[in-house]
Amino acid sequence: MRQRCRKLPHVFALWRAVALGEAALDPRQQRLIKEFASPVFKPQTKPNAKPHHGVPGHVGEWLWYLLALETPDLPGRTTEYLAEPKVNVNDGGGDGLIIRRTRSGSGPELVFRLWEMKKYTGKDDSITATVTGAWQQLSENGAAYVLSQTAWADREFAGDLGAFVSQMVEMWIDGHPSSGAGVSVATNTSAAPTEAFTTSHTHIPHLTHPGALEGLVIAIDNFAEFAEHVQELVWSAL
Repeated sequence: MRQRCRKLPHVFALWRAVALGEAALDPRQQRLIKEFASPVFKPQTKPNAKPHHGVPGHVGEWLWYLLALETPDLPGRTTEYLAEPKVNVNDGGGDGLIIRRTRSGSGPELVFRLWEMKKYTGKDDSITATVTGAWQQLSENGAAYVLSQTAWADREFAGDLGAFVSQMVEMWIDGHPSSGAGVSVATNTSAAPTEAFTTSHTHIPHLTHPGALEGLVIAIDNFAEFAEHVQELVWSAL
């Protein structure tokens, strides 16, 4: 909610106070907060409605983002940019983007990884099809996803980082050593595989340099239940 209310921090402060039981909403305040919370988190009220898959998908994106945010920099490798999750899970473009600066003395100084995030809450405890679909999606739409992530380059960054971002679409298409991709799947602990991503290179073959592809499985005992709890917390002020 802090991110969703970024332009109006007083709205986040109000939501937090109400969620903690420290304040009450008048009708105008309730309408205002709903505008920020409704995308993704508005509960379904129609009987027999199909499950709202946007909530676990959005929660999965936030889990990936927070893990990336909390991962410390390594000697000779620092994070220059980490894209925040989209406000609405259905917004176009890629799900995640990291730009890192390396100082290893070999290879490019700046590198990026375009990430696709998926959730899996199925019953057969196999994320194979989900992982495959994510790689295929990146293979088919990666250039467009990079373009959507870099449209702000001229406004946000200057110097070598700005120049790098403006070239990322070409780097992706050319399979440049600075480019790369990743797939993250949020799922139940029971579906967490002992081995994964071993055939990723077959689905996105134009990225062949070392370290070009990354994979992450985020396992929570009951992921669907966890996502539902997040939704309840967000909506608790309304």
